[in-house]
Amino acid sequence: MPPSPLYLKLLSLTKAHAFPKDASQILSIRSPDAHHAWGHNFLVARNRGLQDYMDNDVFATHMKRSGLYLDSSDAKTHDLVVDEHERKSTIRMSYFLTPKGSNETVEHDLIWMLKFTDDEEVEKVLIKESVEFIDAAAGARMGKLIREHVGELEVDMTGSIVLKEALEA
Repeated sequence: MPPSPLYLKLLSLTKAHAFPKDASQILSIRSPDAHHAWGHNFLVARNRGLQDYMDNDVFATHMKRSGLYLDSSDAKTHDLVVDEHERKSTIRMSYFLTPKGSNETVEHDLIWMLKFTDDEEVEKVLIKESVEFIDAAAGARMGKLIREHVGELEVDMTGSIVLKEALEA
């Protein structure tokens, strides 16, 4: 039996979210009231740069600002699951990121959990929530390399690069 149109739409949105061409593309597949958050709870509770929910504007700013510090050389999907009935998907993937000025590429192995709108018309379905479970050690390593090659991060920077390695803290 072929996949349903809804399943194909959720799969397409999940892949587009994981491998966006640019910030405008990722915003085009998110509902106007979508929000982004970070996981894991223990990590988030102890790191100010991970604590706030982001609306689409703040999420777009986060992506653009991260791009000031990081170059992406590649990305790879490890696992992708779509739950059509619950309108959710999960993708485990790796982004291979090189901090500006560094020759070291860091594999950021993370998990995205996405929830989708309840629109009846399949073509109108969009992402309404994203939660990014980050690799804290990879984020801390990238942050250290950025500070070594570029200098201190902006005070209100968000995301995994705000984390510090255990010996730095």
